[in-house]
Amino acid sequence: MAELSTIARPYAEAIFSLAHEAAKLADWSDMLALAAAVAADSNMQPLIGNTNINKSRLSGLFLDICGDKLTVEGKNTIKVLVENRRLNVLPEIAKQFEALKAEAEKTVDAEVISAFDVSQAQQKQIAEKLKQRLGREVTLTCRVDESLLGGVIIKAGDLVIDGSAIGQIHKLSVELAR
Repeated sequence: MAELSTIARPYAEAIFSLAHEAAKLADWSDMLALAAAVAADSNMQPLIGNTNINKSRLSGLFLDICGDKLTVEGKNTIKVLVENRRLNVLPEIAKQFEALKAEAEKTVDAEVISAFDVSQAQQKQIAEKLKQRLGREVTLTCRVDESLLGGVIIKAGDLVIDGSAIGQIHKLSVELAR
């Protein structure tokens, strides 16, 4: 949703700037992941959306759930989001923060979807090729999707490489239709 993305951007950028200056990107990543999970919880959603709930009570409840996993800065961030009725944007803030963090650290998470198990040697080769292509350190996760019949699909950020049998057949049918 474009609106949530637009609302989340200034918060994510401000948090990233604070975390980067303090060299605490990993800590903030953990805090935002926790807070986003709490905000996305089906039991919390009705409370977040209810404007009749006192902001200080909502803030207190949210912070109690997070426990001691948040720093003072993390707690203040939650209070600001509650005050501005933006807790519902936390998952998008966390997502944008992770994108900024990956950009700063020159890393990318890639997913390999294949019809069969991918061997360690194949994973290493795929990661090395992606590193060369993207100029970033690559963290691979692999999963099997038997519906592919053969080949692999690789997703890394915005890049999607469809080398599956079904993908190749689709490309061929598009070419033949021209």
